[in-house]
Order: sequence, then C-alpha cells, then structure tokens
Amino acid sequence: MVQGLLDEKTLQLHTTCTVNIDSAPKRTDFGAQTSCTLEITVFGPWELFASIGLWFQEYDVYLQDPRTCHLDVKYCNPHKLASGDLETCPTLSEVTSRKIGLGYMQDITSRPDLLDLLNGQNDLEEAPTPSVIQAHLHKHQRQALTFMQQREQGWALGTHTYDIWEISDSTQGRYFINRISNTHQQDPPQQFSGGIIADPMGLGKTLTMIALAASDLDHKNVDPMDLSFGHDSKPMVQATLIVVPQPLLGTWEEQLRDHVKTNGLRFCRHHGKSRLNTLSDIDSRNVVLTTYHTLSADWQAAKGKGDHIVFSVRWRRVVLDEAHIVRNLKARMARAICDLDAVSRWAVTGTPIQNSLNDLAALLKFIRAFPYDEPKHFDRDISRLWKSGEDAEAVQRLKRVARCLVLRRAKHTIDLPPRHDQICAVEFSPAEKVLYDTIRQQTIRRIDDALQHELEISTSGVYVNVLQQLESMRLVCDLGLHYQSRHEKKPSHESLDWSIVAQETFNTQREMEPIICSQCTSALDLTGTYMDDVAQEAPLFSQCLKYACPNCARRLRSAKQKMVCGHTPRCPVARVSIFDAALEETPGHLGSSPREILTEPPSKVKALIDDLQKQPSDVKSIVFSTWRLTLDVIESGLNQHNISCVRFDGKVPQTQRQVVLNRFKTDPNVRIMLLTLSCGAVGLTLTEASRAYLMEPHWNPTIEEQALARIHRIGQTRPVTTVRFYVQGSFEKRVMEVQESKKNLAGVLLSGHDGGQADDSLGALQGRCTFMTLALIGRTA
Repeated sequence: MVQGLLDEKTLQLHTTCTVNIDSAPKRTDFGAQTSCTLEITVFGPWELFASIGLWFQEYDVYLQDPRTCHLDVKYCNPHKLASGDLETCPTLSEVTSRKIGLGYMQDITSRPDLLDLLNGQNDLEEAPTPSVIQAHLHKHQRQALTFMQQREQGWALGTHTYDIWEISDSTQGRYFINRISNTHQQDPPQQFSGGIIADPMGLGKTLTMIALAASDLDHKNVDPMDLSFGHDSKPMVQATLIVVPQPLLGTWEEQLRDHVKTNGLRFCRHHGKSRLNTLSDIDSRNVVLTTYHTLSADWQAAKGKGDHIVFSVRWRRVVLDEAHIVRNLKARMARAICDLDAVSRWAVTGTPIQNSLNDLAALLKFIRAFPYDEPKHFDRDISRLWKSGEDAEAVQRLKRVARCLVLRRAKHTIDLPPRHDQICAVEFSPAEKVLYDTIRQQTIRRIDDALQHELEISTSGVYVNVLQQLESMRLVCDLGLHYQSRHEKKPSHESLDWSIVAQETFNTQREMEPIICSQCTSALDLTGTYMDDVAQEAPLFSQCLKYACPNCARRLRSAKQKMVCGHTPRCPVARVSIFDAALEETPGHLGSSPREILTEPPSKVKALIDDLQKQPSDVKSIVFSTWRLTLDVIESGLNQHNISCVRFDGKVPQTQRQVVLNRFKTDPNVRIMLLTLSCGAVGLTLTEASRAYLMEPHWNPTIEEQALARIHRIGQTRPVTTVRFYVQGSFEKRVMEVQESKKNLAGVLLSGHDGGQADDSLGALQGRCTFMTLALIGRTA
C-alpha cells in the first residue's frame, strides 16, 4: 500500500514515526524489535478525492484527521461523514487548531425537523392572558390559546374557518363534505372538541395547557354543557383532568404554583394515597393531576365492579401530556385512557409521529375526531395511499388533517438564544485501537458463523452473541482500556445461559428498533418506557428474539400457559425489565468507584475533560451517557482533576433527586451534572446549563433531541452549545448513519403499515447479520 502511494507522482506525503514507549526495548537490547506508530499525511489534487478514498478502502484503511498542519491547504477527507465540495472544506490549520485532546470539533449544519410537514397556524390571533395567570405568556402561547379555544367550539360548520367538515346546500338537500377524502354524507358528523398540540420540546406546552384550564374562569358565562353532546347520563364536572407520566407530576405541580396566582386554580393529585373517591372531591377542584398507570389500574380494578369515579363523570376536558405513550391502542393503558369521558380532549406531545403514521392515528382515536376516531378510516383515507403509490396525495391529505387538528410551530417561532451543534471526532490511542480491532474481528467471525448455520435457533443464538459484541464495541469507544478491567468474560453462544444475557440483548434490540409483541403485534420502543412509573407484569423475551408484552405476559401467566415461539424444542424464555433503570446497566461489566484513580483515562474522557477545563467558570454543563458505567469513569476523571460535579441516574433515590437538581442549579462551585439519558430525556428543565455533551451516539436520534431540549428551551438566556462525541473509524460512525436514516421523513411515514407484523424468520436474522457485517467491515451493499 505504501509503495502504491510512493508510485503516484501527483501525491505529496509527510510522515511521522513515533515509537510506542511501553514497548520500547532497553538500551542494552541492541537489534531488538519494537512497535511504532506511522502517520502518513497525504496531499494531492482535488481530482483524486473520490478515487483515493476507494483505493484506501480496498486495503480496509480509513483516513483519519491529521494532528499537525504541514501545508495550510483545503482539508478534504473522503471518509468523513460530511465532506462538502472544495469551496466549503475547511483549511488544514482550522482543523488542527480545533483539536481538543485526542479529538477535534466540527460544526453540524442544522437540518429541517422531521415534522415540519405538520407545521402551520402561524397567523393566529393572540388570546388575552387568563386573569389568574401571573406568568408572561409568549406570543406563540397566546396564539395556541386561540387555537384551542376555537377548537373547543366544535366543527366550524357554516363558517369561513377551514375545517375537516363543511356544509354544502344544493337543490337536492344539505350534504356534509369531508375535505380530507372529498367524500360526502347526509348525516351531520359527530361533534368533536379538542385537538393535538405538537410544538417541539422546550416551547412551554405545560404552561400553555395550564392557561387553557385557567381560561375557564374568565368564561363562566359559557356553559360547557352546551357542548356536552351525548353521554348525558354521566354527571358533568368543571375540572380539567391532566394525565402525565409519574416523573412529571412534580413538574406540573411546580408550574401550577409558580405561574398561577395564589388560589387561582384549585388543583390536587389523583395518585398513590391521594386518590379521589367521590364526586364532591372532584367538584371542589379546577384541575386534577393523575398518571397513566394510576388510570390504568383504576380502570382494571373497576371492571365488573362499577366504574371508578374518574370514569363515571364527564370532565370539562382531558389533557394527555406526552400523549405518544398511548399510541399502542391494544395496550390496557391506552384502552383505559380512551374510555375517559370529556367535553374536550387534548393530546400534547412533541413527537406525534415517531415510528409510523399509526402513531398519529392513535392520537386521533383518543381525541375522537370523526371519522378518524376509527383507525381504519385513517388507514383508508391516508395510509393506504402510500401503499398504492399515491404519495403526493397522501402528503396533501396529511397536511389537511394537520391544518385542522394539529398545532405545531417550528422552534424558531420563538426568540430562543441560538443553539450551536458540534461533533467531536476522537481518535483511539494505539492500545485502544488494538483492543477495539480484536473485538471487531471476533464479531465478524460470529456473524460469518451465523450465516453458515442451518438451524434458525442456532442462527439466533449467534445473533444474540453478535448484539453483545456490538455493545462491547460501543463500550470500548467510551471506556477505552478500562473496558478490560470491568469486563467479565461471557460464555460463547453454544453454552449461553439465556437468563443471564436476555436483558442485555433486549436492551440492545429495542435501542435499535421498536420491538413487536409476537402475541398482539403491539410495538415497544424507548420513548414510552422512559415514562413508566409503577410495577407491572414483566414481559417475556425468548432466545429466538420473540417478545410478549406485559399485558400478554400477564394473560399467559393467568392462563398457566407458556409463550409459544414455534420451535421444537421450545426456546429458552426469560423475564426482562422495560424500566429506564435497566437501560443504564451494562450486564457482564463490573461497576466503578468515583474515587478510583485512572492511570490512563479513555480517549473520550480526556477530550471531554480538556474541553470542560477550557470553559469559563460561570458556564454549567450537562454530560449525558446511556450507561452508568461510562459516568463512573468520567466521575473518576473529574475527581482526579478536582472538578466538582453532581450525579443523576436511576440509582439516585426519588427523595434525593430534587436535592441533586437544586444543588446543580444554585451552587456556583458545581458546574457539571452527569446524567443518564433514561433520566434526562424527559421531564427536566436545566436551563442553568448552556453546554451539553453526548458521550456516544444513540440508535434513536429522538432520545438525543429530547435530552438536549432540557437546556435549549424557554427560560434559557445564554447561547447553547451541544457536543456529540464519537470515535473515528469505529462502529459509532455506523450508528450515526443509522440515525440519519431514521431522520428521513419518508422512512418514518412509510414504515409500519403492514399491521405491525414482526419477521423473526431465519431470512430476517440473516438480513440483520449481513447488514451488520457490511457495516463492520466498512462496505456498502
């Protein structure tokens, strides 16, 4: 390879040879061999840019960024994620000057949000701030109040306001036209009051919904009974029921106390020991806060015994916060929520579409927007158009639905401080590279084994081992050589104890993609499980990667049946956890003490600490990681540099979490918080920080954005900088490419329209293994 470079006359090479100190021979060992690192910087004409990249790939070599500037010319690397045309490429001096420790910073160009397709309603009038609200409502919040007040008046029939339904009078009579499907009917559409608030994270949706509840006090002359179409047998109450994930109960109560005048809104919890039992309990309140699982438990307990009080009344309105939690319509929780009776129904979520259009269909069912309160009608009028190749018409119909029922504005709608996104490419040390390459080669051999096996169960056993190896590769990127000291050698797949490795395999699988229940076809992904708050039946997961959701696992247990996977003999099955604390674990790895002395910190940790030390003393930072083990190593490194920090992860007791948050927010000597993604992706406001670090790329870009929205949101007064670390030439780059594919709007909209059926066949496993092989060896299919 080197000779080939020398033979190309248009290239200019600069070389540096560094002897590795650890392997250097003693002075008396004349003639002894030693290892060294040879760095070659290649300069050449732009015309060779693409061809030389392919030429190096044939040798399985990928170009890294230079450490020094030999010639200050344009720097173009064919193996980088983003290498624009020659004019947009940085100079070599710019690249080397941006290096921090073992990495360098590169700006990330912002791209349109996936859900910009749903944006609209920017020309709304501004409603007055309700009299009991003492907080300042931004323009977009007052406009949202206008949208919601209009939507709570029902269909805009006979007006000039655009809506799903319109009246058409002709000589043959009156017809009602559905503007989405351009169909008509003689009967008036079922009345409807409510909608979907889908503003991005950080735009103050909580305060907006509190303002809506408060506006009832200013319109007492408007009797909500005027809108109480149907269900007249249930007593009407004036209270708004707000359903939230348990971790957000305190947040809502804090917002109510901070933003509403004293005694302006009477509110209470329906949760735990503070449950409501009588109609008089509700009548004395304006707002009732409860959780999804509380309602699910009440609904289940009341079946056959008469309705629980919360299901026996007609609420003024029901508001679902983080409403995407109910997108699995077959789950008990979703069925319970949809059974609530209310005049108006609001679904609040920054991610109304995550995996497919079915997510939006579930929200439309909850708000009862006729005719799309039945998912089959949404499928008929919109989803099926993609199946038949009518993409343009499907997009137009989706936009019409959104214009009428969904309020979503881009984040630039409000005047937030700018957010500067950067990516920091880190280089392995020579010893870390050797360790990483060893695990990489082991993984490739395992995949080759999988593709050669004839039995599906054998293939799945190897696939499980491959998933473990992939996680090991990711952990090496974070931990470096500390991976070895904390790694317990696992058995090969031939002697695999499924009860030991099931949780790790399950975690990795659902980080990569939603997992489909083999019994009821419901989908499980990360964003909902981050919200779980109470114990429920543990789901089942088989070695052939079949999954039974908590509801189906409970039914199987009640019927004294075992999960059927279709194999003979039946594959091993284990119970797994879907709670966020399980996602922080690194099974098979030993913990770390923050007081441990790091003789050689991992390259990523070096780069992180180097950058933290450069920040002004008044800048606070959040460091996110998927794993507690990574935070252990970072904390040890910070302690060695006498840098104070606080820690917030799944091991921190609920009673201590607010204490940790308050210390970070108020103590000027504490500039850094270490936070796991499972704890930090939702529910926290951390605008005291203006800098955020993501220690590794996550399979799901939505989780990353939810975490970064903790600091870039209303209340932030400083420019925000985000830094994403990754190791060059590692599997992390492939994870980032998967992220980009998930950000593709067409992929989101077109997936999942086959009824959610999962393919667990040998062919599917072979396809997955082939994909990972291609990714690992750096080729494309």
